[in-house]
Amino acid sequence: MDLIQELKDTSIEKINMPTLAALIPVLNDKKAEIDKIERKEFKYGQKNRHHIDVYYPPTASALSTSNGKLPVLFFIYGGGYNTGSRRFPEPYEMGYRALGSFFAARGFLTVIPDYRLVPEVRFPAGSEDLRDALLWVAGHAGEVAGAATAPESARTELDPGCVFILAHSAGAAHTLVMHLYAPLRASLAERAAEAGLRVRGLVLTGSPWYFGVRGEAFVTSGPVKFYFGGEAQQKEREPRALWGALGEEDVRAFPEVLLVHAEREPDWLKNETKAVMEGEMRAKLETVGRTLGETYIAAGHNHVSVNWVLGTGDEEGEKWGFDVVEWIRSRISI
Repeated sequence: MDLIQELKDTSIEKINMPTLAALIPVLNDKKAEIDKIERKEFKYGQKNRHHIDVYYPPTASALSTSNGKLPVLFFIYGGGYNTGSRRFPEPYEMGYRALGSFFAARGFLTVIPDYRLVPEVRFPAGSEDLRDALLWVAGHAGEVAGAATAPESARTELDPGCVFILAHSAGAAHTLVMHLYAPLRASLAERAAEAGLRVRGLVLTGSPWYFGVRGEAFVTSGPVKFYFGGEAQQKEREPRALWGALGEEDVRAFPEVLLVHAEREPDWLKNETKAVMEGEMRAKLETVGRTLGETYIAAGHNHVSVNWVLGTGDEEGEKWGFDVVEWIRSRISI
């Protein structure tokens, strides 16, 4: 973490490659340990990017829900709506491999889906893909459990009624849209009931809340505009607007939320998450008697390092991951 904290800039564009350069060698040194966690690939749809990786917890550390099954954790990566993959090419291949192994080693059947990106698709296709990945896993619980072959891997069936989602950056925006955009919310609810799927909690890290903060080409002519549309459409489709339009019944049913941001997020993202998102979410939840805890600050981290530090064995850097594990574990039996 010393190298990460030496990076003075907080701009995502400027810290991305230096952060990876600092952490990739450490992850590569840990490859043998990380690879002990079994990983299997499945296809959840018809498109080229409709694939998931499943990481199996070792029997010795596997958690159990009230019905004796495995709790499930989905990780939804970010990438600015136009980049991202569950598997990176060399020399970056250990990135999400390490993250999936980190959470599987702590007892969760961990799932990382790919989803379609700009310019292949526009709103709300990314969120539709996440919905379909969730439903596919819920509907193929036995198949997923039965695919484990390593002697150490737990073969317990997964529990579709105990699903949590950890989502980062643009992935958090897609996750929020999936739960907030009325047509998607309705289709997810209907099909989830058939599949026995229940998303119990969302851990949203570095999540955007509204657009147009920076006035940059990224928003005005780049990936955000391509995916969400022009300014008027963005204002209708951004998570903030969708949350504001949510009715009382849906607020009551919304999954429990933990907001996370890195201590060294860019100022514009800190403002969105801490100063605005937390307050607006809490205010609406309180109208139905629910609460929202304080935003968790991942100490010492920047926007990128939070994910790529997991699996390095750095006690200080991995602390946020262990704290998220405990937050989820305390809610498995609720």
